[in-house]
Amino acid sequence: MEDYKEKIKELFLRYYRNIGEEEEKTYLSTKRILEMVGGVIPSKPISEHDIYECMTDMGFYQELEIIYGQVCIFEGDKEKGIPAEYDRVEVDRVFKWVVFEKKHGV
Repeated sequence: MEDYKEKIKELFLRYYRNIGEEEEKTYLSTKRILEMVGGVIPSKPISEHDIYECMTDMGFYQELEIIYGQVCIFEGDKEKGIPAEYDRVEVDRVFKWVVFEKKHGV
C-alpha cells in the first residue's frame, strides 16, 4: 500500500504543486483525485482516506469553493430581437483541495 501512496504522490506532483499564482489555482475533490489516479493505481487497495493522507503529506490545503450558476431573470423576446438576461447566483459551497497546475514541462 505504501508503494501505491508514493506513486500517487509522484504522479500528482508531476502536474500540480501546493503554491502558485492565482491564475493557476484550481480546486479538486478527494474523490476526483482518486478517480484521476485510478487509471494507473488499482482501485481496490486505495481509498479516499489514502488520497487525503497523501494530499496532507504533500502540504496541500483545503479551501471553500463557491460554485455559481446562471438563472434567467428575463426570458427576452425573440420576435423583437431582445436577448434573455441572466444573473450569476451561488448554487453550492464545497470544501476542496487547492492545487496549482504546473505549466507543462516545468
